[in-house]
Amino acid sequence: MEFSEEDLEKWKKACRISAQALEYGKNLIKKEDLVVDVCDKVDEKIVKLGGKPSFPAQISLNAVAAHYCGDKDDKLILDGVVKLDVGAHIDGFSGDNALTVDLSGENEELVAASRAALDAAIRIIKPGIELHEIGSEIE
Repeated sequence: MEFSEEDLEKWKKACRISAQALEYGKNLIKKEDLVVDVCDKVDEKIVKLGGKPSFPAQISLNAVAAHYCGDKDDKLILDGVVKLDVGAHIDGFSGDNALTVDLSGENEELVAASRAALDAAIRIIKPGIELHEIGSEIE
């Protein structure tokens, strides 16, 4: 599939917005704040930066792997291991990323190991790479 320069620029912009919104959200993650408040502020930031949310910002806690999205009356508070997932799009071209923050201080090694695995995969990603090569690098 071929993409135009304009398409690629939209993708790049969506990725930049998503990354900026993720960093913004990371700085909002404070113990005992409401999950829904952080998610709402991240979505607002995406719009302020010129994008649209690809999906509602999501925070999962502890053993919930991903994709928790509370409603406006949700009273769930931030605690333990916090995973923030953010996506922004420009005309359907999406950027999506996530991070993990350990508010408990008990899982710092797990968070560091996960980051190291991601960094290892990023270092070798290129067109034509086979999935098993990425898995081997992460391992």
